[in-house]
Amino acid sequence: MQTMDAHIKISRNGDKITSISVLTPIWNKISEHGNLIVSIPMLGIETIAKNDDDAEIAIKEAITSFCIISEKFGQGLEKELQALGWIAIDQESGEPLLGYNIEDTDSLLQRIMQTGEEYLNPHLEIA
Repeated sequence: MQTMDAHIKISRNGDKITSISVLTPIWNKISEHGNLIVSIPMLGIETIAKNDDDAEIAIKEAITSFCIISEKFGQGLEKELQALGWIAIDQESGEPLLGYNIEDTDSLLQRIMQTGEEYLNPHLEIA
């Protein structure tokens, strides 16, 4: 059995991504310089913010950049996510849905996932 720990739904206009809906765990820590380091491990991203208020902007910009770079320089967002361990859940609705699952038998990873915060953005526009 698997637990769904993250998901991304991709909305397109033709071949161009217009927005995504994203739910993923994040972790924050303070650097030695006093900045807030935000880790988004399911996307392989770390970003830096000045404070908690700036963190929301930094997360949005990091995820948006990941999407744009995946489309422009990679093999497309879906394939880049799959390379990171994401799996396609549903593509029948016309909007691809990918998820990141962790086996229920992996209790250590399950406990680690519970220590993070949940980041949810139901409509992140991709320019």
